[in-house]
Amino acid sequence: MIKIPMLHNSSDKTDLIKKYYLALIPLILFSIYKNGILLFNNNLISFSKVLIPIYFYGISILVGFLVSKILRDDIKENILICLIISCTISINTNILFYPIVLFTSLFIGKIIVNKTKIKFNVESFVRLILILALLLNAYSYLNIGEKLNKFNYSFLDIFIGFGPGGIATTSAFITIISLIVLSSCRYYKKAIAIASSTTFIVANIIIFLITKNHDYLNILLSGINYFSFVFIAPELYITPNSKEGMIAYGAIIGILSCFISYLGLRYEASYISTLFISMFIPIINKINNKKYLKN
Repeated sequence: MIKIPMLHNSSDKTDLIKKYYLALIPLILFSIYKNGILLFNNNLISFSKVLIPIYFYGISILVGFLVSKILRDDIKENILICLIISCTISINTNILFYPIVLFTSLFIGKIIVNKTKIKFNVESFVRLILILALLLNAYSYLNIGEKLNKFNYSFLDIFIGFGPGGIATTSAFITIISLIVLSSCRYYKKAIAIASSTTFIVANIIIFLITKNHDYLNILLSGINYFSFVFIAPELYITPNSKEGMIAYGAIIGILSCFISYLGLRYEASYISTLFISMFIPIINKINNKKYLKN
């Protein structure tokens, strides 16, 4: 049973967190262009609205800082969690409602995981609480240009990132680059990201070949699910440490995400899958450890 190297000190953890920040940069920059500059250049929004993506990133940093101070928790880690969450929300998210729900859900999630025996993926938990709260209002992942059908996007455009989705989750191409950056850190659980992405791709291709529905190709080529597979599913603390366990965990997430996508929840599929499967990690570890002992 091959195991990923364990963190031995704070410098190891800091190195991994730095890689996460570095991997987010190109996605954040692209999101500012797609949801701000591009729309402004096409006279679809005013200049002040170009700053909306930056607002969400900025307020997320502030929320992560406040939660860390109150709980006396790791500041860099909580800011990272909030930044990742901010990448997944819609550009149409209520700017006043967002920080309140983000703070409340992260605070509750952290207390449950840190103070009780209940363990789950905090990022997915916060993301789903946020979406459930926001669904009380009209909610769409389409920016103004997409709502008005101002752009005719090809499959290549969708792969690059020009399509509906979270603010910074639409580009499968840039997400691949992010995966390469993260994989340069020995503590990143890349087997989870690769397994979940691979099974998701295979399952989608099979469904497309059966149905011949090109709408399924949009799901396959968009980065909305891969972002979660790369940034959220390989959570450091509760996910399996053995390579076999990581592959099993990731594969189940990928298959379940594909299934949920076709229930009309394509934007939330990977988050639902990750949260649900993360609750069964102790069972996955137990089965894997038994196999190891038998060998």
